[in-house]
Amino acid sequence: MLIDYKGIKLRFVETDDAEFIVSIRNNEKKSRFISKTSPDVEAQKQWITNYKEREQQQKEYYFIASDDNEDFATYRVYKIDSGLPEIGSWVSKPEYSNVKNSIKVDVAVKDFVLNELNFDTIQFEVRKQNTSVNSYHKLFQPELIRTDEENNFYLLKKETFNRILPDILKKFKI
Repeated sequence: MLIDYKGIKLRFVETDDAEFIVSIRNNEKKSRFISKTSPDVEAQKQWITNYKEREQQQKEYYFIASDDNEDFATYRVYKIDSGLPEIGSWVSKPEYSNVKNSIKVDVAVKDFVLNELNFDTIQFEVRKQNTSVNSYHKLFQPELIRTDEENNFYLLKKETFNRILPDILKKFKI
């Protein structure tokens, strides 16, 4: 699958992407606010092979985002079969500085789940210490459903996303 959204492209992860994924998920700066990933590229390839089965069953989607053929970010959709999909694993290359394109990735994935897959609500969690990402997500006016020591847990409704999206795109000049 290929999603083209305002100049960025999202494609499904392949085993050849394992080294890229390991490199950004294990970067000291980027890994502070995400779950740990093994630095073993072969283990990542095996994880992707297992993921591809879930993708075929339409239970999960894992995207690589690119800009002008440069891969720069990842994003996942999982727990689809629960009826309340979750989005996460939104990580960009540490040296990638095009904030607008990173935002486009988030918007494209949210739009895909809510409007293409036609779910009414998505869930996501953000580490409390990741203040900039919490502030960004709050622009979409999600409902904070709970917190724990480490995370904020949010729900975002399709109606709210579709209503607020034009204002967010305007704010970021997208």
